[in-house]
Amino acid sequence: MEKTRTVVHIAGQEFKLSGYESEEYIQKIAIFLNRRIDEVLKLSPTLSATHATILAALDITDEYHKLKDEYNALDDRIAELRSLPRATPASPVKRPFEKVTTSK
Repeated sequence: MEKTRTVVHIAGQEFKLSGYESEEYIQKIAIFLNRRIDEVLKLSPTLSATHATILAALDITDEYHKLKDEYNALDDRIAELRSLPRATPASPVKRPFEKVTTSK
């Protein structure tokens, strides 16, 4: 897979990024981050762009970890339910973030 190279603007600064995601996805992430920075600046307009960016990053990180914990709790509950005796055969359920492996 070829790397995507794109330019994004975050907190008024230009960043040249490359990755394996589409340019549209990279731009979407930059827009998301800019909106979070703007939310922080609306609440505390005297903050510098650097401080607002750090606070937005902390907020996103907090949200990520809470969602990850919820996901793991749901995954554990699914495993618990799968271990119960059944009258009917289980249907296969793929974890949404599970990587697909192919055998050759």
